Amino acid sequence: MDPGYVESTKTVNMNKIKTITLFIGVLFIANAQSQTLDLYTCLDSAAEQMPLLKQQELMNEVLSNKLKSYNRNYLPLVTLNGQASYQSDVPELPFSLPGTPGLEIPQAQYRAYAEVYQPLFDAGISKAAKKAETAQTEASLYALQVSEMEYKKQVAQLYFQMLLVSDQMEIVNKSLDLMRARQMTLETAVENGVAQQNDLLKLRSEILTQEKKQDDLKSAQDNGMELLELLTGIKAQGRELVAPEVQGSLDYAITSNLHLQMIGTQQNSLLAKESLLKAQRMPRVNAFAQAGMGAPNPYNFFEKDLSSYYIVGIRANWTIWDWGKTSLDRKNLHLNHQMLDEQRNQKQIEVESNVSRLRSAGDKLNKSLERDAQLLSLRTQIRKNAEVQVEQGVITSNDYLDEVLAEQVAALTKSVDQISLYQNRILLQFETGGIK
Repeated sequence: MDPGYVESTKTVNMNKIKTITLFIGVLFIANAQSQTLDLYTCLDSAAEQMPLLKQQELMNEVLSNKLKSYNRNYLPLVTLNGQASYQSDVPELPFSLPGTPGLEIPQAQYRAYAEVYQPLFDAGISKAAKKAETAQTEASLYALQVSEMEYKKQVAQLYFQMLLVSDQMEIVNKSLDLMRARQMTLETAVENGVAQQNDLLKLRSEILTQEKKQDDLKSAQDNGMELLELLTGIKAQGRELVAPEVQGSLDYAITSNLHLQMIGTQQNSLLAKESLLKAQRMPRVNAFAQAGMGAPNPYNFFEKDLSSYYIVGIRANWTIWDWGKTSLDRKNLHLNHQMLDEQRNQKQIEVESNVSRLRSAGDKLNKSLERDAQLLSLRTQIRKNAEVQVEQGVITSNDYLDEVLAEQVAALTKSVDQISLYQNRILLQFETGGIK
């Protein structure tokens, strides 16, 4: 066989093997990623899943239609009108002039005409109305954003609860493995008469307690994951929750808080409405024209037969006195603006208080975690030493069990503090507007 052919075949086979290995590796990584679930994915999916947010597109479409409608206020308005009437009396001259026809107005009259109405100057009413509608829609959209943020906060709190449950299950499982391993050793010792039956019974009792705790945690996890699926629309059952890393730096300024911004948009809406009220009190000028056919001619009663006519002109309107209605409306707008000021002051105090509390709690958790890690390391070492001591008969099985449970408590404490710190940072971002 040709050596070159053999070498070429080996090269092709090696390339195929590399391709297959790479493909398997990609599949493994993709599968591993699909088995995990992170907080920000849940938050993004929750926003898409939230039915109320579908109103955003509808609100924007309504606003667009209203703005188009106000823009058409500048276009001429054309109407067609028709009228047929019969009146009991008509004007008559009490005298007649020689050489002139008498005034004979028919009691039955007919008229058909077209009217053209063209605004020339509306004192900025349409412009002010557009600003008022835009400001009102902006305030409504901010209210939806606040609802979205509260919805996301609910999802985040559930996520952290499930993360804590997962850690607790892992810690309980580890403790159970240690206890079951010790149970096997203790059963042999009891059979050989070197350990007491009561020690074995106490160990079995604690194993049952831990198994019950395990069942309760599994039930809580199933229920929580089911609720997480409902809120986010993501398949969460059987997936591992990933401890979140805070995106972006922690900022303690509250200027981006959505509640405060929403109140600001509501105040802007009131100011825009006040501008509209001012514009409505200004004079307006319009051009008009009317052309039609009538019998008799409405502008010449001597034309009794059907004849054409027209009229063109300019009309001005100015409401100079409305019995103080506009003044009262503006006063109410100012009062509402003041009430929003008080709401903003109250909400600012609440937000600043929450940020200060979360900041203080975060600092405390950071310090606690350092001690938690040290304590867990010591408890783990003590438990490992106890394993040797119980084999040597220096301590009893009950003493060893106490060390296992003490290590479990230390691990749970560290887990609670760690997840609480994650939650603290995320809630801080909600308060300061880092997450919207």
